[in-house]
Amino acid sequence: MVISSRDNPKIKRLAKLISDRKARAEAGEFVIEGVRGCIDAAEAFARGEVRLCALYYVPQTLESCADHLPVGSLLGLPEDMRFEITEDIAARIADTESGQGVFAVVKNVDKPFSSEMLRPGGKYLILDGLQDPGNLGTMLRTADAVGVDGIVLTGHCVDLYNPKVVRSAVGSLMRVNVCIENDTDALMSAFADKGIRTAAAVISGGTSVLDFDFEGGCAVVIGNEGRGLPESHVAMCSNKVTIGMKGNINSLNAAAAGTILLWEMTRGQK
Repeated sequence: MVISSRDNPKIKRLAKLISDRKARAEAGEFVIEGVRGCIDAAEAFARGEVRLCALYYVPQTLESCADHLPVGSLLGLPEDMRFEITEDIAARIADTESGQGVFAVVKNVDKPFSSEMLRPGGKYLILDGLQDPGNLGTMLRTADAVGVDGIVLTGHCVDLYNPKVVRSAVGSLMRVNVCIENDTDALMSAFADKGIRTAAAVISGGTSVLDFDFEGGCAVVIGNEGRGLPESHVAMCSNKVTIGMKGNINSLNAAAAGTILLWEMTRGQK
């Protein structure tokens, strides 16, 4: 099916999912933009790992990528899920200035949080009140790279399905276990009940990351970019960890700090 009108209901809905958090929440769907991300979604769909609802694409884009990317996974989707669109439509709905003209609509991938999903010896990342979509996307990708058991968003973080989060995660959103649980008391109690230590990342006063014992079950807790973790939430954690600074600043970007802590937490694993 070829869509050439901007007034087409499917295009209006696609544009709404891209631009409006409330629309995404109500539909329980989000949009992946870009050839590589859409291929990841199609391959995950073929393995039964995600529910891909629709693909919208500019035919010329896939033709130009056919010699270096496996676009067959996209063109092999059922016909009633594939919709060709014009370059004009793609440019108008894209979240980036230089969009590729390929969009996949996917069902939300976060899972309900419960203590049953926690593994006693597991490694986890808890993000508390994070607000920058680029930071969240980067940490999703890093968590995927080092192989953590799961990520929990709490403290009303930035929308997990914000287009900038999805884009900067580069496919990792579909490969890591992500939960959203805004009851911080219940969340910390669940980790404690499973014997999983929680390490609050603090600017000062914690055990140096170089000396901290990450063996066994452990969850690193990272707070808001500007405010850090609320003191009440730090107090809920069983430990504190600090990344020492040698230069002229006293803290790192949240994603940079997260990368260091995730690496240290998991580097002893095979």
